[in-house]
Amino acid sequence: MPNFSKRIDRSGSDSTKWTKYRDRDVIPFWVADMDFEAPDFVLKALHERIEHGVLGYAEPQPAVVDAACKWFWHRFSWNVDPDWLIWIPGVVPGLNIAARAIGSDDDALIIMTPVYPPFLSVPANSNKRPLASPIIYDGEKWLMDFDDIEKKAHLASGLLLSNPQNPTGRVYSEKELSKLANISLANDVIIVSDEIHWGIVLDENRNHVPIASLSQEFAQKTITLIASTKTYNIAGVNCALGVIPDSALRERFVDATNGLVSHISPLAYAASSATFLDQSSWVNDLIAYLRINRDILEHCVDEIPGLAMAHVEGTYLGWIDARSLQVDDPATFFETHGLGLSNGVDFDGYGFVRFNFACPRDLLLEGIERLKKAAGAC
Repeated sequence: MPNFSKRIDRSGSDSTKWTKYRDRDVIPFWVADMDFEAPDFVLKALHERIEHGVLGYAEPQPAVVDAACKWFWHRFSWNVDPDWLIWIPGVVPGLNIAARAIGSDDDALIIMTPVYPPFLSVPANSNKRPLASPIIYDGEKWLMDFDDIEKKAHLASGLLLSNPQNPTGRVYSEKELSKLANISLANDVIIVSDEIHWGIVLDENRNHVPIASLSQEFAQKTITLIASTKTYNIAGVNCALGVIPDSALRERFVDATNGLVSHISPLAYAASSATFLDQSSWVNDLIAYLRINRDILEHCVDEIPGLAMAHVEGTYLGWIDARSLQVDDPATFFETHGLGLSNGVDFDGYGFVRFNFACPRDLLLEGIERLKKAAGAC
């Protein structure tokens, strides 16, 4: 069984997450990767590929394509045709490519906010206009504002979806996704769905549903961007899939990659293939560990005056409302108290911070103690 409580010193490594605060007494809980070792079977696959000795340009081989298609069926009961798959070096490049592939210049893209910061730069990168549709907190969970989306849908050629949602941790239900799909079909809007956190579903009564799997008709209006890199903690191994059932849309997507997208590393193919073939308990063990971390963080935040946090259904990210602390910049304030958190402003969420709880439990508890002291200093 993997030891997720093992402390691994990343402070002197090339880690983006830890380098930012090198030589400072600040614990980083910001970048969305996990402070755990990657699975043994992934590391083994990487070692075996390196031992071949030649690391030239690579193409996806039939075995990895077949493994991916079987994985879609096994995980989601989604029958994915091999021809639908486009291999890309990450979901973020996929978002920008997809935006170029849909509609025309100066069309609008609906973006539900707050959201992962790269979403917010996609319209400008693709000669589109942003059309914000804020999600709504009802006192228990963050909800899509379907009335607002429906009002704006006729103005847009595309909508960017994050599910499981980063940063709020929502895992949208099939009913919610079906409602969004109906709006898409009625208004000829392409849904570009970032589903990179598919495997980090913490609530036992929740399942990740790929929005394109709802119906064959609706699938023609979708570009699904998905990868195993977050679930298996290999975020630095840049490899993702664009799943595009409509052939014309797929052709436009491929055309939009010209001159912009590099070859995928042979190591990325090796690591991804290992995850598609995984039949171990590694993910289940990870979820069990993260579930306890989440429960600890939610309970503690609930008891800290001035802070609030919605229940996290999926991802390993806590979206903490610090507006009641009445500090101008919560992220900078917490940094002065030894906590490196993501600034909510970057997500279009003023007064919030994002806390990554995918770390050994003793490190989480140390961070929570600093959170308590910081809030008590207000």
